[in-house]
Amino acid sequence: RNLCAFLYFGMFMATSSSSKKELVQISSYSRRLKDSIKAILDNYGEILKAAKVSEEGSKVTEAHVAHLENEIEVRASNIVRAAEGLSKLVSELKEYLILNDFSSINTTITSRTRDLETFQNQMQKDMAQQLEHARLSNGTGGSGSGGPT
Repeated sequence: RNLCAFLYFGMFMATSSSSKKELVQISSYSRRLKDSIKAILDNYGEILKAAKVSEEGSKVTEAHVAHLENEIEVRASNIVRAAEGLSKLVSELKEYLILNDFSSINTTITSRTRDLETFQNQMQKDMAQQLEHARLSNGTGGSGSGGPT
């Protein structure tokens, strides 16, 4: 659900501030997400149908059992392929977000800059206090240069 929300939010952001290319990219992500989830659900349902225990008294041939085993293996492979597709999609979405989320990057940079400026100001205050303390300790006291009066 979070992935779907991201894709729909991305579509909104793309239509409001970005190019048509980004909108196409985001709708491609959305289509791939829906296709992969549908493939997983469909294949899982077919595995459950194939694994259904037949009624007592009905004759099951070895050929039928081999066919069902093969079908289940193929369906399981399809589920794995769809899950790999989802994993790849998540990776691509992370990359897209990192490369195209300028507002978040700018917010992070601004916040870090503010933190470093605060740190710099605090260090300058500390250095000024230490310098003043050193002057008082040396007897200069800031009242003169120690020259003739």
